[in-house]
Amino acid sequence: MGVPVTLSRRLTRAGLLLAAAASAAIVAAGCGSQVATTTSATQSARPSSANPGGIIPGGPMSTGSAALCSKQAAVTRLVVRRVTALPQNHFHFTFPAGVTVSSPARARAVAGLVCGLPGVPHGPMSCPAGWGVSYRLSFAAGSKTFPVVTAGADGCGVVTGAGPARWTARVPGFLTVLAHAMGIIAGAALLGTRSVIHSGGPVS
Repeated sequence: MGVPVTLSRRLTRAGLLLAAAASAAIVAAGCGSQVATTTSATQSARPSSANPGGIIPGGPMSTGSAALCSKQAAVTRLVVRRVTALPQNHFHFTFPAGVTVSSPARARAVAGLVCGLPGVPHGPMSCPAGWGVSYRLSFAAGSKTFPVVTAGADGCGVVTGAGPARWTARVPGFLTVLAHAMGIIAGAALLGTRSVIHSGGPVS
């Protein structure tokens, strides 16, 4: 079921321009993604029923959370880890749970898009259904690491960890840019495919 939040499905001009610019930067960067060697990429997270999606409009920033956006031009690497909060939904993905983006241009394109996202609005909102799939984005500039950014892949697409809470609902190109940076053709692949459960077990 959806989370109460009111949201127009119309695309904003600013959002489309931002996504287009980031996509262009990624295309120019060429190849630069590889599978990350990690065994903790699919750790589960328990959503809060009192605050679905962790949306805190106008909430305080964590220490250093805005550092990424002030130094996004220095980003050289990005590690993306998938988190499935509701594994009982049996989603299937065609790519590893952990991917390292080693191309600085691709990593910066994602950082720029994250920092350009609109803030979560105040007041009630109405979000599409969310299935608990999100991505942890760990940016680095050389040996310096930034606070982890968590981006929801569904629902309102709330993004936290880079200053004020933001959302991707009005920037539909976000998943496409992130997917291309990871070396994945379609942004829809990040949402996964839900398996159909039969008596004999799950079938994709």
